[in-house]
Amino acid sequence: MNDETPKDAQTQWEDVPVPETDQPEARADEDLEEPAAEGESEEPPTDWEAVARSRYEQLVRLQADFENFRRRMERERNDIQGHVAERLLGDLLPVFDNLERALKYMPTEGEAKNWRVGVEMTLNGFLEALARLGVTPIVAVGASFDPRFHEAVEQVPSEEPEGTVVEELKRGFTWNDRVLRASLVKVSTGDQ
Repeated sequence: MNDETPKDAQTQWEDVPVPETDQPEARADEDLEEPAAEGESEEPPTDWEAVARSRYEQLVRLQADFENFRRRMERERNDIQGHVAERLLGDLLPVFDNLERALKYMPTEGEAKNWRVGVEMTLNGFLEALARLGVTPIVAVGASFDPRFHEAVEQVPSEEPEGTVVEELKRGFTWNDRVLRASLVKVSTGDQ
């Protein structure tokens, strides 16, 4: 000890009893486990088969989601194209009506005969173009009245059975199983 230290201070600490603990003293030769840091836990070894299975299931779901997305986009694209085409065709039908009306009232003799042939060719070309686009005329005269395809504007006495279309005032058309425009028709009352 240091000579300057009073002898009383030295003896003072020697008299203090050391508390006994229930735990045995650790020896230097024993391996001590360090406690896990806060927030960390020991992880069991990774099961790579389970991880692979999980990733495969995620991939399958992702592929299915993508396929559903692709189909939905295709359906929406077709719907939009259908609406645009339907509107365009609906705007062209009055032109067809005017050509038909002009042909109906055009003279068949004289100098106007050549004009008539030209209008007939134009009307036939128009019908062929509509047919290539999938537009078909609705059969009306002689058919039974069908409210899905015909719009009755008048009932007339006729020799035809009741409910039969006897005259078509404006031709109707369908496109891709949709009615673009119903035919305006006169329907028989069945009594003459």
